[in-house]
Amino acid sequence: MSISQNVISANDLRSGLNVYFIKDGENSRWDLDISKATLLDESHVTEAFDLAKTDVEKNIVVDCLIVALDDNHHPTTTREKIRAKGPSTPYGHDAASPKNL
Repeated sequence: MSISQNVISANDLRSGLNVYFIKDGENSRWDLDISKATLLDESHVTEAFDLAKTDVEKNIVVDCLIVALDDNHHPTTTREKIRAKGPSTPYGHDAASPKNL
């Protein structure tokens, strides 16, 4: 049986894009690439989640959540698989634009 692995996800407050939590020693940051996210087992996820939530209070990110990963380090839910691939339409694309109708 493998150890359950998780990452922490949120949305960048300025861009709205999905970002992933990276803990570098005493420092932390967010990145668009899920493969750069810090892998957290059950014994460390709560502490890291509390640290990530401080960035919500600082208005850096919104909607922090814990994302479970499979044995290949891919999200287990369809929603998170889609989010990990990035926006499903080109960023800034206006589907209602007259030239697109």
